Amino acid sequence: MMTKKIVILYTELSGYMLQCFDLAQKDNFQIHVVNYPVNKEAPFVFKKNNNIIFYDRNTFLDKTSILDLIFKISPKLILISGWIDKIYLEVIKNTPSKFKRVMMIDTQWASTMKQKIWVNLFKLKYLNCIDAIWVPGEKQMKYAKKLGFNPNEIYDGLYACDISYYQEINEKWKAKKIENFPRKFLYIGRYIHSKGVEELTNTFISIIEKNKLNWELWCVGTGDLWSKRKIHKSIRHFGFVQPEDLDQIIGESGVFILPSKYEPWGVVLHEMVTSGMPILISDVVGSKNSFLKNNINGMSFSHKVKGDLESKMTSIMNLSDEELLKMGEESVHLSTRYTPEKWVDTLNKIYG
Repeated sequence: MMTKKIVILYTELSGYMLQCFDLAQKDNFQIHVVNYPVNKEAPFVFKKNNNIIFYDRNTFLDKTSILDLIFKISPKLILISGWIDKIYLEVIKNTPSKFKRVMMIDTQWASTMKQKIWVNLFKLKYLNCIDAIWVPGEKQMKYAKKLGFNPNEIYDGLYACDISYYQEINEKWKAKKIENFPRKFLYIGRYIHSKGVEELTNTFISIIEKNKLNWELWCVGTGDLWSKRKIHKSIRHFGFVQPEDLDQIIGESGVFILPSKYEPWGVVLHEMVTSGMPILISDVVGSKNSFLKNNINGMSFSHKVKGDLESKMTSIMNLSDEELLKMGEESVHLSTRYTPEKWVDTLNKIYG
């Protein structure tokens, strides 16, 4: 069988993407990845597949050095991660059409002036250099169409969590949760303004003190706001935790909460529904349409509606164990919409 060569011009790696790369490598893809260093706010330790070749983005000083690599490898397909890296864009503009060039984006269409200007610029400068686009889901498909791609040039399912790992967590802790559902919210994310973590902790404290409710809030992550985190007897801050060490934290908590003010997609939501958790998320979370059925497996709230987070958190807190368990079951039903196996199937379709 002929080896399928691809080059991926990427930004920051993630465990879930590495898993997809691993599966693709087993499907006879030869994968070369140019990637950024690990983000200090999310210091993941990755187990890299020795059969996948990684290159440090910082060692490439200009477009010529990346182009030299591409011509040396001579892949059939080049995947480029968005438009944040201007040298990547210049590379795509300067690669001949014998290479299939596909852009990957997770940005939602928000109809802002900046996006409208960018759409026109993109069509002028880059659209003719890019053969297709790969997005996570529905909200990003709209943006892809605005950029000028035809429906047959747009692929979805760009992100998929480690389904088997989180399914195992669900199976392992299900009986214990049936016996005594944990009255604990779980937040997993960076401690930065755009994640809404300040509003979350302040709102939680206000609710439990006002209503004398016996709930806890568990928070996992780190970031610029770590030193300003709210210290309270009902809030537990774990700091950054590697994904493989999340098992007990997820198993002993009850409802996942993601209060982001900006969230292009949010793979963590996919992970938590796979773990069998009811969810409460803001309406800007990009994966909301894929993994939330309102009042079926959870609820959403809007930062634009005053008191909406407080109202929805209180509603969740007042649900019975049976109602929360039922929501968790419904989450699992939604979780297999995207999988690493489907990711590889899509890669094969794109490769052609």
